[in-house]
Amino acid sequence: MRSSVYRFRMDYLTHYPEFNPLLLFAQKYEFTAGEASPLRRCYAHVVVLNEAGKGKLTLDGKDVPVTPGTLVYIKAGAVHRWEADAHEPMVHRCAYFDWKYVSRPHFHYQRNYFVRVDTFKPEMASPSPELNIHEVAQVSQVALWASYFDEMTPPPELLNVRGPIDALQFNGVFQTFLHRYLTFVRKPSPQFDPRIKKMIEAVERLSPDRGEERLYGMAREYGLGKSRFHDLFKKNTGYSPRDYLTRLKFRQATGDLIFSDLSITEIAHKYGYSSIHAFSKAFRTKMGMSPSEYRNTSW
Repeated sequence: MRSSVYRFRMDYLTHYPEFNPLLLFAQKYEFTAGEASPLRRCYAHVVVLNEAGKGKLTLDGKDVPVTPGTLVYIKAGAVHRWEADAHEPMVHRCAYFDWKYVSRPHFHYQRNYFVRVDTFKPEMASPSPELNIHEVAQVSQVALWASYFDEMTPPPELLNVRGPIDALQFNGVFQTFLHRYLTFVRKPSPQFDPRIKKMIEAVERLSPDRGEERLYGMAREYGLGKSRFHDLFKKNTGYSPRDYLTRLKFRQATGDLIFSDLSITEIAHKYGYSSIHAFSKAFRTKMGMSPSEYRNTSW
């Protein structure tokens, strides 16, 4: 049981380190007739359901018509502006969240998350994973989707100023909602190219230092030029060959940390690092903790 549980944990953290969604606040917002927000940016991501009324969203310079059932994802940092209809103003259900924890010790109110375009500080924004989704969608069962927002909408303050039990309650509901949402808006995955599939199977059986040589060797065998190979590899995996091999290296390294008796120094040398310091720094950047912390928390 321990092996299967931590193998799952290792795969999840290595392939999806950006996925640890945390709800910050959720709310219902009713626009007044003709109301328009300023052009702004938000430090968090948001999913918005327009429950009733109509209006317009300007998102990164493009105008999007908004009607009952419009469902929108706005990633952190995107320049946007809402404008309500003069006769049928919009009613929004909103859920603001981080894909993974971001420290913002001075943010105590919802208004702290919204800033003018020219005052935005990228280092305080929630990182954004690569999502193959329709950012603007339309739902037919508006009342049902509104009920999902009702379940995860606490009183108006930020969740981080409430007790931990409340945070668990609303985040649990939010994660269920997020799964429903991503399932609904996800785009069909492209068919996996059999050549790339064979390349990946081959490099996963090799030692980490031979992966790049093997990838480019197989690309030549398939008659793929460097640019064509790079484009095809990223289209199928979402990563450049180098990024993929880096992720594979850390996936294998986390396995050694959990399942082997190798010292961290030995693991660092195994994966081509000149020192334990260099390995620890790279590991912390990728995994959010040091190798020793990872090993200790995996038991």
